[in-house]
Amino acid sequence: MSPLLIGGLLAGGLIILVCIGFISHSLERSRLEKARRAAELNARIKVCRQAAAGLPGQFLPAELSTLMLQIEAGLLERLQRVTKSTQVQQRLDQTRAELAEGKVPSNPPVELDSEARGKEARLQLENLLKQLQQAEQDGLIDNASLKQWGAHVRRSLVSATLDTFNATAKQGMRQGKPRIAKLQYERAIAFLTKLNSPALAQHLEQYKQLLKRAEAAVLAQNKADEGQPSELNDGLAQMESADQEWQKKAVYDD
Repeated sequence: MSPLLIGGLLAGGLIILVCIGFISHSLERSRLEKARRAAELNARIKVCRQAAAGLPGQFLPAELSTLMLQIEAGLLERLQRVTKSTQVQQRLDQTRAELAEGKVPSNPPVELDSEARGKEARLQLENLLKQLQQAEQDGLIDNASLKQWGAHVRRSLVSATLDTFNATAKQGMRQGKPRIAKLQYERAIAFLTKLNSPALAQHLEQYKQLLKRAEAAVLAQNKADEGQPSELNDGLAQMESADQEWQKKAVYDD
């Protein structure tokens, strides 16, 4: 076998090995990309469902619920193209059937009477807004829908924040704790002032009036407390009495 032939065989073998490595690398890269894409779509579907399911009913009209279901169907279609999964296809068929029959999710209203409930509502609204923005970027909804429902979500965020302040303040007043109400109204005023929106000027004025009432209630409570012995005053009186008794005993012992 001539050296030329041997060199040709070696070169051909090397080329084949390089091609095999390149093909293997391309297949692995494609597999990883599909896995990444599937994970991303699954995460978006999960967040989309959680936002729709966890949102208080006063912030989720039927039209928005239908839109979220349409977005979910669009995401499932893309996931099915990536995974070719029977389970995903079943979920897609079910979602399409719900849309066709008009069976959109509806949630009961929730009173945001605590910081925890208010925070959870705001979190779900923020997640919902992100999903709408991403859906518009992906072509699942048009820009007009994003503007319409994005504005709705932003108004709901303001409403959820004020509802929490207001409910907590009223609760404080009912419990005879006007200082809590005063603090919540101050927080509401600071929040509205920061927004600096002419559309909220009336709300700002209302909260200023509520703050004056709370401040008056705090002053009235302070005056009432002045005429009543406090635990601190009782403690000081006991200390003074014990000190006087000790001084008398010391004099008599002398």
